[in-house]
Amino acid sequence: MQAAERAAEAERTAWVRDRQYAETKRTELLKLYEEVKEQRDQIVKLGPEGTCPTCKRPLGAEYAAVLALLDSQIEVITGDGKYFRQRLEQLAQPPAKLAEVETARERLQEASRDASARAGELRAHAVESERARAELTAARARAARLERQLGARPVGYDAGRHDAVRAELAKLEPIALEAAALEERARRAETLVQDAEQAEKRLSAGERRVRDLTDAVRAEGFSDAGYRQAKDRYDRALGVLRESELALVEARGELGRAEDEVREVQRREGERAERGRQIAELKGRQRLHNELDRAFSDLRAELNAQMRPEIAELASAFLADLTDGRYDELDLTEDYTVTILEAGVPKPVISGGEEDIANLVLRLAISQMIAERAGQPLSLLVLDEIFGSLDEARRLHVVSLLRRLADRFPQVILITHIEQVREGLDRVIRVDFDPARGTSVVRDDTATLGAADAGVAA
Repeated sequence: MQAAERAAEAERTAWVRDRQYAETKRTELLKLYEEVKEQRDQIVKLGPEGTCPTCKRPLGAEYAAVLALLDSQIEVITGDGKYFRQRLEQLAQPPAKLAEVETARERLQEASRDASARAGELRAHAVESERARAELTAARARAARLERQLGARPVGYDAGRHDAVRAELAKLEPIALEAAALEERARRAETLVQDAEQAEKRLSAGERRVRDLTDAVRAEGFSDAGYRQAKDRYDRALGVLRESELALVEARGELGRAEDEVREVQRREGERAERGRQIAELKGRQRLHNELDRAFSDLRAELNAQMRPEIAELASAFLADLTDGRYDELDLTEDYTVTILEAGVPKPVISGGEEDIANLVLRLAISQMIAERAGQPLSLLVLDEIFGSLDEARRLHVVSLLRRLADRFPQVILITHIEQVREGLDRVIRVDFDPARGTSVVRDDTATLGAADAGVAA
């Protein structure tokens, strides 16, 4: 029964876990579908001449490709959503394996109850067997006594006695014949007298039998009142016996139910002890996680306190280079929000280009600190769409700054849609979409051939 309980619990846990996973995935897909659909609706609303929400430039020829990409994403999300919806419909009802193990568990419980009832019957049979054995012993003793009495009787053949009896019979045979003839005549002549005599004889015999029985009853001390009392006691004892037998059957049933309840209590106590052990283990792990969380929080706060000023100093130097000294200082909050300072005073409003520059110099400062802390230059720096809101002069400043950082970052890759910056790069790799083939095409569009492998590429 315990094995069946564990199997049923394992099947139910697996079913609930699969259903929760399917519900979670479908919820995530619905949310992702809403996000992609919103992006597509926004692109359609803006049209080909609209400005891309990401790179802040007109969509132009990329409009159809962006819409096709978003449509393919929506199609994939819709297909996955249909799959998980069907999966949820499949998991709406408990699986057949779960129903099978639960049915097996119920059959075991029924078999246990039947076995308990059978045990009560067998105990009653054992008591009856003891009584039958006692009666058998008494019967065997009586049979032995009768056999001894039969053995005491005389046995054997007496020839003299046999001859004497035959002689006596020979003498009596004429008399017997005469008596038979007389008896026949008497029956024919005095049928009524004979009937009367027979009746008188039967009456006399009956009277003698009555007297004998009366004498025997008196010898036994019999009385009607005593007989009635004894019969009443017998009837009451018989009734008590019947009630006792019924009570015994009920007690056996109660005993079986009590045994079932005791086993159920023992099982639940075992489960509670196991769950208590699991809870204690989980509490210990929770305390460990809390300690680790506090330790990591303290470490993060300590690292922020140590590194934030240095990152702000490096970013300020990059900011001065990119703005020709207009802004030479910035500040970082605890969550690394950038604030540009003008003459030591936070500038409340900055343009989109200034915001892009602030984010760029922060990334460059963090990258330079990582390289310095590593003790060796990082071989690669990848920057994605950093020229979106910058004017041409600032773009040139950014490229020039990246070239000056070649000692820290030997290879810099820029991902951009701005055509004007290609003249200042060592190598240009262009990725276009080929409508005829339906695939992306990559080609080397380097303006200046023979450039070194290291340097700035886009």
